[in-house]
Amino acid sequence: MGAYVNNKWCASESWKQIVRRRQKLILGPQYRNVLHDECVIAVMYGDNVPLLEKILAISLPSEIEYIIELFTDKIDIKFINGNLVISN
Repeated sequence: MGAYVNNKWCASESWKQIVRRRQKLILGPQYRNVLHDECVIAVMYGDNVPLLEKILAISLPSEIEYIIELFTDKIDIKFINGNLVISN
C-alpha cells in the first residue's frame, strides 16, 4: 500500500500538512451527559449531524470553522479521564 507524495513539499512541510489535518476537540466532563445521546447516535448509526448541531449551538462564533472542519471526515469519540474527546 502506498501513499500519495507531493513533490512540491519537503519532508518537514509534508509532516506539517499531516499534523494540521489531525484535529482534536476536548470537552469537559459536564458535556458528557449533555452530549451522550448524540454521541451514541454518531457511534451506532454513523450520523454525526445531531452531534455537530449541538456542538455548534454551544460554540463561540470564532470556533465554528474549526468544528465544521473537524466533522468533515470520519470522527472518533472517546471518553478519556472523564473528558469527551472528539478527533478525526
